[in-house]
Amino acid sequence: MIKAKVWGLIFLLILSLNIFGQLNSESSFNNDIFSKIQENKVGQGEVMIFQDMRINNLVYNHIEQNKRRGGVPGYRIHIFSNLGSGARDQMQTAQTRFYELFPEIPIHREYVSPYFRVLVGDYRTRIDALKDFNRIKRYFPSAFIVPGRINYPELKE
Repeated sequence: MIKAKVWGLIFLLILSLNIFGQLNSESSFNNDIFSKIQENKVGQGEVMIFQDMRINNLVYNHIEQNKRRGGVPGYRIHIFSNLGSGARDQMQTAQTRFYELFPEIPIHREYVSPYFRVLVGDYRTRIDALKDFNRIKRYFPSAFIVPGRINYPELKE
């Protein structure tokens, strides 16, 4: 009899935590893109969105999947790749040289066995990458554009 009460309490505790988690996620959902679009700002008009909550849930699930994957699909510019005993030092040299020439472009170092690689930039489209690629190609002739996962772009107000 006591075991049944203990299991009942554990079940209720798990159920209440689950419900609290759902309520918490829905309350944080109020700060999503749909709410931001509907904010009233002086001189910018008014937007009203009427849609099924399932659409919001789909968008929220998409955002969560992107968070788990660690970024979004995009492009980077590959400027260095080498293997061997001196590859790490060469990678550091390439990274330093790139930073001196283009301090505004983010640098990403990778080790994909057995290669040390330096990739730069976070571009949503290949066309965006081409803008910087043409400048970078002058200093790094072996550079090329590669698809991959990129960091989330910064949102501008």
